[in-house]
Amino acid sequence: MRIAFLTSGRRVPSSRFRVLPFVPHLQRLGHECLVLPSRPDKYASLPLLGFRVSGVVKRWNRRGDLAALERWSPDVVVLERELFSDGSHDLEQELREKTRRLVLDIDDGLFALDRHKFEVLCGLTDHIIAGNDLLATRVRPINPRVTVIPTCIDVEKYQGRGVRGEGRETNLANSPLAPHSSPLILGWTGTAANIDYLDILREPLKILSREFNLELCVIAESARPLRRLGFDRVGIRTRFVRWSEATEVSDLYPFDVGVMPMPDTDWTRYKCGLKILQYMAAGIPAVASPVEVNSEIIHHGVNGWLATTSDEWLFVLRQLLAEPVRRASVVEAARNTVEQRYSVAVQLPRLIACLEAVCAGQ
Repeated sequence: MRIAFLTSGRRVPSSRFRVLPFVPHLQRLGHECLVLPSRPDKYASLPLLGFRVSGVVKRWNRRGDLAALERWSPDVVVLERELFSDGSHDLEQELREKTRRLVLDIDDGLFALDRHKFEVLCGLTDHIIAGNDLLATRVRPINPRVTVIPTCIDVEKYQGRGVRGEGRETNLANSPLAPHSSPLILGWTGTAANIDYLDILREPLKILSREFNLELCVIAESARPLRRLGFDRVGIRTRFVRWSEATEVSDLYPFDVGVMPMPDTDWTRYKCGLKILQYMAAGIPAVASPVEVNSEIIHHGVNGWLATTSDEWLFVLRQLLAEPVRRASVVEAARNTVEQRYSVAVQLPRLIACLEAVCAGQ
């Protein structure tokens, strides 16, 4: 197949986890791939120009992409989420007119942002790839041609602490079973827009900071939202690590526990659990709010832990911080969960079968 991908940009998580890891494997199997990212990234702006003027540049570049697609003549175009993070959909309609087959890939509840645009985009496409079952259920009344492909991890990049791979011995120096240097580290990684979710942990962390030599490590592109939370002012030691694609995996390894607190809202319940999949692939015990897909990924006490209320978070985190063996007990099962259900290798055949069926008009 000749497959074109219109993506949100090199640094955008949906592009980096739902599209780009599959491209080398598709090419290895003989499929031709053309990746056309937003320039600049969909949610970014060019220095000195601001978001409004940068939006004009993005639109101009996307018109160039439509011309490139006409020349390249792909069998199928995969549109990741939408072209622009605004209410417009005129270029998507032009894309529909110029494309033999169009597939929409969604990993968030975009209808919560703009219901009308979401329904237009779903109606324009030949097929929809949804990141989880709940998204698929929401999409089917608009477009019944839906395939569920979860957000995936390229597990070969996550050969970290406590992970036993084929032909490799566990690195005990980095294992959760090894003696720990201080402080104990609770870790969180994600976009700056979601850092506010950490406020759910304010009271538990205040208490735990009095009981343990504890540090909260936050990995994101901007420290501003973390400073707004003011954790340091209430006795919660925090450390900010600026996200880098080159170090995004290795920066996780110092975590003793990875956390994903999240409120249950119309926006969050359609998310795909990427943070906890990263923790689990890296051999890091994960604790998450049991919001929709998180409860499917994590089986409490088996491959991770779930916590809803402040008291539950306090209870689970206190146990994990106090007991290295308890932390280590889920590492192997967590890694197996990712390898067997949420890895690029496992989901690749499903993606190929989906695109082949679309190209065949099925």
